[in-house]
Amino acid sequence: MPFRSIIGHQRPIKWLQTAVKTNHLGHAYLFHGEPEIGKRHTAKALTQLLHCEHPPTDSTPDACGTCRSCHQVEQAIHPDCLLIEPEDSQKQNPKIKIDQIRAIEHLVIYRPLVGSHKVCLIDQADTMTTEAANALLKTLEDPPDHCLFLLISSRPEHLLPTIRSRCISLRFSPLPTKDIHEFLIHHSAMESNDAKFIASISEGRLGQALHLDPKDLKIKLRQYWTLLFGEHQTSEAQIFDISESLVKSNQASEAIQWFQQGLRDLLLLSLEEENSPMLFREYEPALRQLAKRIPPLAILELSQELHQLDRGQQRNLNMQIGLEQFFFHLHDQLDPA
Repeated sequence: MPFRSIIGHQRPIKWLQTAVKTNHLGHAYLFHGEPEIGKRHTAKALTQLLHCEHPPTDSTPDACGTCRSCHQVEQAIHPDCLLIEPEDSQKQNPKIKIDQIRAIEHLVIYRPLVGSHKVCLIDQADTMTTEAANALLKTLEDPPDHCLFLLISSRPEHLLPTIRSRCISLRFSPLPTKDIHEFLIHHSAMESNDAKFIASISEGRLGQALHLDPKDLKIKLRQYWTLLFGEHQTSEAQIFDISESLVKSNQASEAIQWFQQGLRDLLLLSLEEENSPMLFREYEPALRQLAKRIPPLAILELSQELHQLDRGQQRNLNMQIGLEQFFFHLHDQLDPA
């Protein structure tokens, strides 16, 4: 996928193209932003450009996308490129291990066969073990001139500060909802309303939007609406049961995301911003009634509580207790004594 095929991210792409054109490409880059937002596609596009056998002759550097080298990069089998990603990706908390990082030594020892660089692309770089990160740091401290390191992460704060300091950082921002909507209309079989719904729930992440099913999501929307604002709020026993069920079924993280969206929609109506895009639009009448009962500051506090709970998953926070506390605080707002 050449640069011209990527939707959005024009600022980092232009930055990279200018660096290649002026021969000022750095030796290490950190592409960071939300998951499935286009970081890996951009890294592959840069790698294709550096190895393309028939690049276009116009003034904007890009790969042809059709030559043998471009296909090899796309399939991660190019002899001058190494893709490193977490092992056992289906398991919980997969890691990049030191043996994978040591494989870089075999890549960089020789000069590139095609193109100008040996490229090492490390996806989900924040999952490196401590030993792997320290091994990479040694290479980054004195990198060969012909090597380029592309680190991809949605959690750059989990990388060693010494690794981040040796990389040029490029942030990838979420795409506008209208861009994702238009892409889905032209590149999928979705109807306009379904495409608009998927675009609104994808949070600016095109990669995620392409894997979402509108029918399944509408079922989930109704389920999480009931969990967030349903009748269970009046029963302590039900709050305990629901919190336990969400944790045991590994749905806590997903539930938090839906709850945050529900509170966001509630806040928009509370602030009389009803023209803004809303995920729970079909429940607007009920939300309007709730907005009369819960002040904006209380909604913000509940949303912040969910945010802290979401971040707490990385610190092994007791999610069941956290959800119980959130539901009780929400109940206090819905039915004050």
